Amino acid sequence: MVMHFLEPRTPSLLRREPLVAGAPAPRGTLFALGEDGGYAATPSPGALLLLGRNSPDVHVTVGSGDWHVSREHAALRRDGTGWLVRNSGRLPIGLPGRPPLLSGHETALAPGYTPLHIRGSRLHLVELLVSTGGPAAGVVRPDTGTRDLVWPLTDRERLVLVALFQLALLGAPDARPLSWNETRDALAAVPGQPAWTDRKAEHVVDVVRRRLAASGVPGVTADSAPPDAIKNNLLRVLLETATLVPPDLRLLDTGIGGG
Repeated sequence: MVMHFLEPRTPSLLRREPLVAGAPAPRGTLFALGEDGGYAATPSPGALLLLGRNSPDVHVTVGSGDWHVSREHAALRRDGTGWLVRNSGRLPIGLPGRPPLLSGHETALAPGYTPLHIRGSRLHLVELLVSTGGPAAGVVRPDTGTRDLVWPLTDRERLVLVALFQLALLGAPDARPLSWNETRDALAAVPGQPAWTDRKAEHVVDVVRRRLAASGVPGVTADSAPPDAIKNNLLRVLLETATLVPPDLRLLDTGIGGG
């Protein structure tokens, strides 16, 4: 097995598949990226990547300082033609669209992107990507310009949008946007945040919607979509462009500078 270190500042794997030794990764390469960096592992028989709290003895640190997370919480191993993830810790592991992976259980990883999360005293997330050998991750339509697809957001806007769309970012089944009251309550639980009201949260999102509409994005304002479709249309735009990515969920635990 050949291992390649991923720097802590590596962009979200949903936005871009990293190069391996300066070249596109071989098909089946596994990328695992946490808060403190990670590794890419080539698809060799018996290859193994360990995730957990005990930094010296695992490849990817997850849950540093959180005693609810096990020192070794997950093992990713190459088996035949695919990768398996095994829960070797105590707490369940969350994977999009699947039941919680309980201690001692394992499941196959699908090709492409998978955010893995563990909820201890706070939410911990590791991004996984099994390379398909195709183009880098990202949605590019025939009419897409040659600009960066990611829409710019302020820290405050990103925090509110993450709170509003957190179920979708977690990959929850039948995920829906939160109500404005639920969004307010989620923001109230974020460290260092001033008092939020549902109207303040809605106003922040309104500013984003108007800015996107002015740039030609359809379906995000009342004059271009039914009221009950606007939130879902906005969510789709932000996810398809990887403007919001699962690692943004960490903001709900860390907050943002300046409140």
